[in-house]
Amino acid sequence: MSISKRSHNILWEGLAFLLLLMVPMLVWANPDQKKKENQPPPKVQQQKPQVQQAKPQPKYQQAKPQPQFQQPKARPQFQQPKTQPKYQQAKPQPQFQQPKAQPQFQQPKAQPQFQQPKTQPQFQQPKTQPQFQQPKTQPQFQQPKTQPQFQQPKTQPQFQQPKTQPQFQQPKTQPQFQQPKTQPQFQQPKTQPQFQQPGQRPQGLQPKFQQGQQGQRTLTPTESRQQIQNLNSNRATMKGINRNPLPQGQVTVRGDGSRTIAASGGRQFQVRPNGTVASVSLSGGRTAAFRPDGRVSAIHAGGMQINHGLRGERQIVTVRPDHSRVVSMGPHRGYVERPYLARNGRAYVQRTYWAGGRPYVRVYRAQYFRGVPYYGYVSPFFFHPRFYLWAYNPWRVPIYYRWPWFAAPPPWYSFYGGYFAPAPMYPTAALWLTDFLLAEDLRLAYDAQRDAEANAEAAQANQPPPPAAEGRGYTSQITPEMKQAIAEEVRAQLAAEQQGAATAPQQPAPGSTEAPPAALDPARRLFVVPSNLAVSTVDGQDCELTSGDIITRLDDTPDNNNKVRVSVSSSKGGDCGVGSTLMVDVNDLQEMQNQFGEKVDSGLKTLADNSGKGGLPPAPDTGTTAGEVPTPPPDASVDSALQAQQQQADQTEKQVQQEAAQGGQNYY
Repeated sequence: MSISKRSHNILWEGLAFLLLLMVPMLVWANPDQKKKENQPPPKVQQQKPQVQQAKPQPKYQQAKPQPQFQQPKARPQFQQPKTQPKYQQAKPQPQFQQPKAQPQFQQPKAQPQFQQPKTQPQFQQPKTQPQFQQPKTQPQFQQPKTQPQFQQPKTQPQFQQPKTQPQFQQPKTQPQFQQPKTQPQFQQPKTQPQFQQPGQRPQGLQPKFQQGQQGQRTLTPTESRQQIQNLNSNRATMKGINRNPLPQGQVTVRGDGSRTIAASGGRQFQVRPNGTVASVSLSGGRTAAFRPDGRVSAIHAGGMQINHGLRGERQIVTVRPDHSRVVSMGPHRGYVERPYLARNGRAYVQRTYWAGGRPYVRVYRAQYFRGVPYYGYVSPFFFHPRFYLWAYNPWRVPIYYRWPWFAAPPPWYSFYGGYFAPAPMYPTAALWLTDFLLAEDLRLAYDAQRDAEANAEAAQANQPPPPAAEGRGYTSQITPEMKQAIAEEVRAQLAAEQQGAATAPQQPAPGSTEAPPAALDPARRLFVVPSNLAVSTVDGQDCELTSGDIITRLDDTPDNNNKVRVSVSSSKGGDCGVGSTLMVDVNDLQEMQNQFGEKVDSGLKTLADNSGKGGLPPAPDTGTTAGEVPTPPPDASVDSALQAQQQQADQTEKQVQQEAAQGGQNYY
């Protein structure tokens, strides 16, 4: 029994020893578990967004190998729990060990990533927002050059920019942009309506004028009668149509002071504010326009249009049912135009001219631009390329040439001697051709002046004579520099014809019928006027250009009336003054270009026919080839058609002016 008791005591002592060993282990194990259970949950939940955001940064999860925090593993007696995978398995739960091992250390390390707003100036780069505050550098924002809608007004960036700047002024947080309240200086160009919004401003202003003009009022019969009596009170001192009393009728007064009188017989009289007759509309669609001095300026009746120049010259255009045209430019000059042929998508017309008692034919190519028809001259022949090179390049030595009209000066040369003088020497064919075409234009100008005088003598008794030349002499003389400029235009024409000669054997390529005419070529701006032309200045003053005047085109695009601005470079006495700016129809410019090309061809033929004669140098090759289309025979009826047109125009003018002149004596 004693032995069993002793063994029993030893067993209990062993159990007690084991319990003593287990207690420290439980003491050491339980606090760690409590910390694991107590600390992580709140901290992990708070830091989960931070730690999960930091997940893309594995470098901070690699902090697991930091031994200083796993030092408890250095205790061998506690490494036994390594046999307890349940505790070490918690190690693969970095989410608990990480916050436990690095709550205070990893967080700051992770926070730099979020406190990296030090690097977040990239996001807080509002510090870089000075780029937006840099409106000083707002050209960067004015670069809405990518916004064509703002860039379109390139002509007025300084005025429209303030309008786009409100986009940058909106940052009210940037007072420096609102400070450009001083920019009303740029919007203040309300004092300059012509610059700001040139298209919109006039629209804003026009209604005021249109309201004045459209604010017309129709007078009562009593008011109309009194109005007409007042207008007729001093007409005896006026001239032309203005001497006749106005007929009674219903009067409509417009805001600009002009009046319309609806008289009996379907007549309508347009009266200027000063009481002179501007135009008269008659039955059958006939109209007559008058100048302030009472002389007729234009008559339209049926298919006939009659235009009178300031000096009394008359041009008649008749459109016949077969679409042919008869154009008279004086009693003995004009042409008949009719369709000729269509080839390779191009339409051609032929003109049979009558001048100097004989007919000759020219062909023109039809084309359209912005819906307006134009006719371009087609050369009837081409010289061989060597001849064009000889005419284009300077001659070996300058020549002295005595013109045929030197010996017995014709009337035109004596009349225009102060305006034109041939060059003493000719170093190039281009300069010789320049004097050739100027002499021809001045001869035509002299003939037109004689025709105008004949028309004035045949005018009716109540038609005042045209004004005489103003006696101010020549406003300019054609200078050597001006001649050289014309010679350059001649050389350009020669180059174009040489190119045409190279392609003459081939069929012309199909051409677009919608293309700008040669008169609008940006490289061709100088024009020599070939015939008398009545025009108006930009401020509405009437004046006239005559053959031999020289003008320079200023615009490349016509306005809504198909006109462009030109400047007078050289003119004769009584014509539009040098330096004045005129409005000229593009069709008139195209006719000038056509006549220029025709005269160059005529001069080249003269050089070829007289090669090596009269002081001219010999030409290398004067052979020719056919032009783009063959030249048709002349119209045999051209002379009779022009004479018949003259007679019909005389009758039409007489009838229209008589009806327009029937005034108050028949209708009171």
